[in-house]
Amino acid sequence: MENTNKRKTGSLRGLIAALLCLIVPYMASAQQAVTVQGRVTDAENQPLIGVSVLVKGTTTGATITVVEVNADGKAVAAGSGSGTAPADGTLEFAFLGLKTQDIEIGSRSIINVVMEEDKTSIDEVVVVGYGVQKRGSVTGAVAGVKGSEMIQTKNENPQNMLAGRVAGLRVWQKSSEPGTFSNSFDIRGMGSPLVIIDGIPRTTEEFQRLNPNDIEDVSVLKDASAAIYGVRAANGVVLVTTKQGREGQAKVSYNGSFTFQVPSKMPKLANAYEAMTLYNEQSMNKVDGGSIIYTEDDFEAFRNGTRRTTDWNSLLFSDFSPQTQHDISISGGTEKTKYYVSMGYFYQEGFFRSGDLNYDKINLRSNLSTKITKGLTFDLNISGIADQRNTPYTSSVDIIRNYWKQGVLYPAYADPENTMLNYEGLDLQQNTIAMMDSDISGYRKYDQKFFESSAALNLDFGAFAPALQGLTAKGLFSFDYRLNNNEIYRKEYYLYAYDEDTDSYNHIVYNGSSPSQLRREQYSKQQVLGQFVINYDRTFGRHHVSGLVGWEVQKRIGDNFYAQRDLAYSSPYLMAGVDAGQLGGMSSSYNDIYELANEALIGRVNYDFDNRYLIEAQFRYDGSSKFAKGHQWGFFPSASAGWRISEEPFIKNSDFFSFIDQLKLRASYGVLGDDGDLQYDWATGYTYPSTSGNAEKGYYNQYAPGYIFGGEFVYAATPLALPNENITWYTSHTFNIGVDFEGWNGLFGFSLDYFNRYRKGMFARRSGDLPTVVGASAPRENLDSDRQFGLELELTHRNRIGEFAYNIKAIATITRNKYLTASEKGPWGNSYDRWRNDNLTHRYQGIQFGYESAGRYESWEDIWSYDIYKDRDVLPGDYKYVDWNGDGEINSLDEHPFAFDQTPWMNFSLSFDATYRNFDLSLLFQGSALGSMEYKEPLYSIWGSNGGGTLEQYLDRWHPVDPNADPYDPETEWVEGYYGYTGHYPKSNSEFNRVSTSYLRLKSIEIGYTLPKFKRVSTMSLRVYANAYNLFTITGVKFVDPEHPDDDLGRMYPLNRTYTLGLSLSF
Repeated sequence: MENTNKRKTGSLRGLIAALLCLIVPYMASAQQAVTVQGRVTDAENQPLIGVSVLVKGTTTGATITVVEVNADGKAVAAGSGSGTAPADGTLEFAFLGLKTQDIEIGSRSIINVVMEEDKTSIDEVVVVGYGVQKRGSVTGAVAGVKGSEMIQTKNENPQNMLAGRVAGLRVWQKSSEPGTFSNSFDIRGMGSPLVIIDGIPRTTEEFQRLNPNDIEDVSVLKDASAAIYGVRAANGVVLVTTKQGREGQAKVSYNGSFTFQVPSKMPKLANAYEAMTLYNEQSMNKVDGGSIIYTEDDFEAFRNGTRRTTDWNSLLFSDFSPQTQHDISISGGTEKTKYYVSMGYFYQEGFFRSGDLNYDKINLRSNLSTKITKGLTFDLNISGIADQRNTPYTSSVDIIRNYWKQGVLYPAYADPENTMLNYEGLDLQQNTIAMMDSDISGYRKYDQKFFESSAALNLDFGAFAPALQGLTAKGLFSFDYRLNNNEIYRKEYYLYAYDEDTDSYNHIVYNGSSPSQLRREQYSKQQVLGQFVINYDRTFGRHHVSGLVGWEVQKRIGDNFYAQRDLAYSSPYLMAGVDAGQLGGMSSSYNDIYELANEALIGRVNYDFDNRYLIEAQFRYDGSSKFAKGHQWGFFPSASAGWRISEEPFIKNSDFFSFIDQLKLRASYGVLGDDGDLQYDWATGYTYPSTSGNAEKGYYNQYAPGYIFGGEFVYAATPLALPNENITWYTSHTFNIGVDFEGWNGLFGFSLDYFNRYRKGMFARRSGDLPTVVGASAPRENLDSDRQFGLELELTHRNRIGEFAYNIKAIATITRNKYLTASEKGPWGNSYDRWRNDNLTHRYQGIQFGYESAGRYESWEDIWSYDIYKDRDVLPGDYKYVDWNGDGEINSLDEHPFAFDQTPWMNFSLSFDATYRNFDLSLLFQGSALGSMEYKEPLYSIWGSNGGGTLEQYLDRWHPVDPNADPYDPETEWVEGYYGYTGHYPKSNSEFNRVSTSYLRLKSIEIGYTLPKFKRVSTMSLRVYANAYNLFTITGVKFVDPEHPDDDLGRMYPLNRTYTLGLSLSF
């Protein structure tokens, strides 16, 4: 990073033309000079100032210097020097921090050079806990990604931009609903990591709302290197660093984009004709004889317009929805003061046609660093986020659910003019149009404001005394505040139905909307943090020593309240409410009302000898207020070591091993503490005897309602909850061993890691040991243990062929989770029940029980010959199951492990980045394997009435060629399909309905072009680009996206496919 900063400073990016011409006097002879012209730029197509250009093997050369801008808008540079060279001479281009390039002149008069970072340099620094280290000296499993690489994946959530970019970091996007940021985010499958932004522990919500263009880089601590963060770091740490100002003239940057969003997969309702066909088949599917419900006259009535239907798909959903983002930043500074200031605006609209599902966000940031006096600097970082998520009163999940069961045989509007919403023939009188329109049914507004700040003083003792060189101190104070202001407005509305007898419209108040109601909620959360850290970093000959010791305190407070009133009239103000039934109070959720404190002593020591032998030891003595006295403090140490084999003399001095650029072995082990979801844990109380509202009238549930206590009759006694004084930290013992290799100047490289985490003392209850008649649940104890282990592989390749440069990176992670001790057991109904549920100890997690497939019944002969007991209503196309226990019939005793759960065990990706002249290309393929999902509700079977629930997918089914034929007649001819005959569905927990979620998708593709410089605005750089996200997917999952989970019964808002056009401008 240090070299990169020097290179950026030297380049004076944005202040000169994009095409830098160099003129090198090349002496073909002592009397004749040959002029070679061209351009020298960095990988981002920015000009480089101060590049050393030499005729190799001589002292002839020049340092490039801008002297003028010619008529073509090119900056012309003049070189100086003298000497001679052979006719087949070679030019050598050199710049600090970049790879030196040798280019043969030959007969060329124009040479364009793109210089790349020397990525094998051991001086490159990476962010680690409470500091930075040179990459060559890192002994832990630490990976990272630059912000400029992240933003090549266009998404509203920075977490999703990390998908496929960092080995071991799993990002599983569940929904694209605006403002919900719904995804699963973990490291090596170990749970949600701790997020550190600019050195401050912050929440996942704050990371999700960061402006991606403000991010400089992201580092991920995946092993015991996270131990220095102690509490909450057992699942790893994600370190986010935002951009800082650099010395130089002010640079103004603008990034703007417009995005078209389309649902990647969304099951659609069938039309009226298709729905009637399927309902007829469902009615015919009766072994004792069925009948047709809808006759040809019914079909004709829809064809000629006698009966009206509705295309719910076009009424409810837009073909695409917009998204836009605009960011502007100003950065620069002097030797004394550097600054970075930015502002961003983001807007995303959902695909409901009403437009009432949307999200907007404003980001503000100011990062300032100034030198107060010799050896003393002051850093001030301030940022703010204001966002608002707007939704209809009914959640998007329930809107989609109601759409899927919506009756298609009745119109959405009762009148032909489409002014009165219909209720006739709709399931539970629920009209989906009313649900999605805030003007009709009300709305929910979730308004959030974040304020984040930190101020730090940095003192360099070496500036005062040479003997103290390398000794520094840092004092930091941080204050964060968050305010949520929510408004939930339910609006009473009417629905209508046409009455043929009176030729008028009947109307009703929709029951679920009455009376109108308003609820206001406010949540406040704040965090105060203080740090004091002393660092030492010094080299003594071949010995390098560094270390730190520090103290950190943190306090977090959460508070809230709410008020709710039924309204006398539909107006979104509490003053319009009535006193009867009004509510006021606060949420008692642990995430809403809390006061927590943490305090810690931290330390780390690093030693390396001759850049070959590396040792690191660190610790954290951590305290948490979540535990009772005597259990609040824990000591969490870790150690790691590395051997840079590539620095050994027998490697460096050997021609045979000259292809090795970097070869390092490393290993780490540490103990990390975790207070998990523990929040003032209590042993819960109970009520005895059980009572109800009518206890005074007699017995309740066969128990006498009360007893005499202290001479008084009481209905029940309710002891207060007791504090749980015995529970304490559970610990994670983490081991990692890895090897890093790069050779042939970057043509091939790899990193391979094996990791193993053993957790013990995990929180659990002895639920099987406490009789249910007690009426209270057992307290949590440190009982359980588990193990997570796996492999992680990263392969790299980079090369340059003339002006074409490219990078390829492939990563894969596989992780397994196994119970070691599982204590929550019983009681059991039978031996099979116990085998299935009791024996979780030493069993892999995520295993699904169900019925194994034996194929399909292809014909009546197949049905008659399959040696298993079966009911009378089996038809061709129905589902066969394996008789697992061999008892001759299919029942619950045949359920056995047959699939994984919806969290994939294996994740992989392949990225390709290339540049050619002014063009750039970025591709990211990403996928997963060893996971499954279950189709539920309307994705599993037709449900509803009057055509409700008839999705287009059910048309792909087994059915008689003649729709009027008796399906149970062996002479009936069949057409094959995906589903069985309408009305016959597979067992929900079978291989037919639980499908593999393995997939490979083109996650992101971006093509960009940087325009040549203009004469009058030679300092301006302009890049335009086109990006597509989730462009295509190869998977066996039908109907929905393979990342679409079966949470919320499979009704979650779908993922998006996006198409983006944008530009980046700087001057």
